[in-house]
Amino acid sequence: MKRTLVLSGGGTKGIYEFGVLQALKEIGEDHFDKVIGVSVGSLNAAMIVQNDLEKLENMYMHLSSDKIVNGFVPTDMSFKTLLNEREEFFSQLHYYMKEHGIDISPFYDFVHYYYDPKKFFESKMDFSCVAATKKDHEGVFVTKEMMKEHGEDWLIASCSAYPAFPVKEIDGNEYVDGGYYDNCPIDYALRDGADEVVAIEMGPQTLHPLYENHAMIHMIHPKAPLYDFLCFDHEKMEKAKKLGYNDTMKHYKRYYGFRYTFERFPLPVYFHEYIREFLITEMDIKNATSINEKLRSEHVITDRLMERMNISRLTDRLYFYGMLDALMELCEMDDAKVYTMKEARHTILASFAPCAYEDYPYKPSRSPGEFVSYVSTLDKKAIVMLILHALFYPDHELISENVRNTIYPFESALAKFVYIMMKHI
Repeated sequence: MKRTLVLSGGGTKGIYEFGVLQALKEIGEDHFDKVIGVSVGSLNAAMIVQNDLEKLENMYMHLSSDKIVNGFVPTDMSFKTLLNEREEFFSQLHYYMKEHGIDISPFYDFVHYYYDPKKFFESKMDFSCVAATKKDHEGVFVTKEMMKEHGEDWLIASCSAYPAFPVKEIDGNEYVDGGYYDNCPIDYALRDGADEVVAIEMGPQTLHPLYENHAMIHMIHPKAPLYDFLCFDHEKMEKAKKLGYNDTMKHYKRYYGFRYTFERFPLPVYFHEYIREFLITEMDIKNATSINEKLRSEHVITDRLMERMNISRLTDRLYFYGMLDALMELCEMDDAKVYTMKEARHTILASFAPCAYEDYPYKPSRSPGEFVSYVSTLDKKAIVMLILHALFYPDHELISENVRNTIYPFESALAKFVYIMMKHI
């Protein structure tokens, strides 16, 4: 059986793929007959073929902007940053206009250092990387045989994120980043005869949803955005590596969860009670939607969860993970950490515990006419807390059930989730 690994592009987010590789090795799923890479994925792929994973980890641990770009690289593209660093920015802009791209001469040395032709061609593992023609962005699938003459050039071409990076010329032809053609070429892997594909992407939405939920294709990707493709913040990069590891362990059922990660656990007994209340809530929301035409659905919360999770179908477990994700996000919990269910539940309940007391300050010292403006200033967590408090003390209801189900349907569902969790302490 031919197993192929497909590595997508994403600049410094490529460290996410290294986290995936660590997990695959740990669970014994790291044998591949071929690796296909795009952009930074092509560099990762070459080093996998070379069996240089320690060197690959070292590459990311010591990665800095001056190893890729000669000159100024803004930490972000905000107006404030560019204003504060305007001298450096305009100097780089002048070079960019003159040379049709920023100066990536350090990147040439970088590729030369990490690409080892001897190890590469001695390896029995097959390889391909993808570049695109500058003129019409047609895909060029670079084989291992083609790497013999212009190996470094093809790796640079695959990474040439034009127009930020200049085009790469090879034998009189101009090439740009392979992502212009297909940043995750699963189709190429299948046409090449792969019986099983492990594809790694670096965005919360997969490029090819057609391939989801197929036994022969494993798609691994972060469930939330990472960072800009030329971000060299090592704290963020380290987190991306952890996310890659966690997402892989979840995909292979070693861990549980969706965005957040948990050690394996059975669904709690109270979840069945919540599912019943959940279905009742969905119908209550439908019956309360005279105000907002958009909410005329029998599954508003389900729709919201699927939108948040970028998926098209929810199982009971995914309902549970989705509600946990939303609550843990409101509690600002670390999404790179591995939790026990007990630990996550304790943190959520502790965060919402004040709502369970009768003296919770649910009602501001304002006239009734000012309540609407007061509620409009509250964030999502504060709305959930108000609704949760009213579930414990109905006579403290500040927002009527009909208004809650019309304007705050998702917050109402979250409040009921916490309410049922609290009842089963």
